[in-house]
Amino acid sequence: MSDEIPNTSPAPSVRPKASHRKGRTAETTRTPRIPTQERSKARYQAIIKAAEELLERSNIEDLSLYDIAKQSGIAPASVHYLFSTITAVHLELHRLHNDKLTERVISSTAPLIAQKNPSWQDWIKTGMKEARDALNSSRPMSEVMLGPIMHRQTRLTNLETNFSLGRKAVEHLHAVFIMPDIPHLDRYYGYSAEFSDALWAGAYSAHGRIDDETFAESVRATVAYLRCFLPETLHLRTAKP
Repeated sequence: MSDEIPNTSPAPSVRPKASHRKGRTAETTRTPRIPTQERSKARYQAIIKAAEELLERSNIEDLSLYDIAKQSGIAPASVHYLFSTITAVHLELHRLHNDKLTERVISSTAPLIAQKNPSWQDWIKTGMKEARDALNSSRPMSEVMLGPIMHRQTRLTNLETNFSLGRKAVEHLHAVFIMPDIPHLDRYYGYSAEFSDALWAGAYSAHGRIDDETFAESVRATVAYLRCFLPETLHLRTAKP
């Protein structure tokens, strides 16, 4: 089984949307310009902060570069210099929140190490609860992570992030537990994260949050799926990871 995510995108037969085109080239620009000078770095931070402030009260699909420029007090031309399209803003927000959420989920299992808890099911529930709490406590994060998929690249980034989380989770398991040889376990973890994403996105669209019932069912689905590959109990390593 290959670890690569295949590129199934067909060759483009239409021009990119005007909001996705870079003015002087045919290249579609969906990534921010990396700031190198201190003033540009400060503007970059102000733009991200303004976008998140707007997401406290607005839907992500309604954001525009002009709105962000107005909220940040930065000239539209300066915003456009760093983020030439609104797509670039969406993708950068997505990257930042993905990194924050992944770090929180991985870190949340530290108490289970101290408790010497051998139940991988508890590890799953703890990580998922941490993710749910983070999302439900932050409307900007929920809009970015669970709101409508605005761009094909966002969906691909979601997929890549879930498989990256799967690799990190399995590395963590091997550091803490005496693990049997289970080929492609990281991919199975990635698939299980995809299940939760779908359920949670639906709940956010319907209720503006991940409700208790949806959360319980997402945990049930994740544990049931991973039981296809993992034994019911794992043995902890005696040495600290």
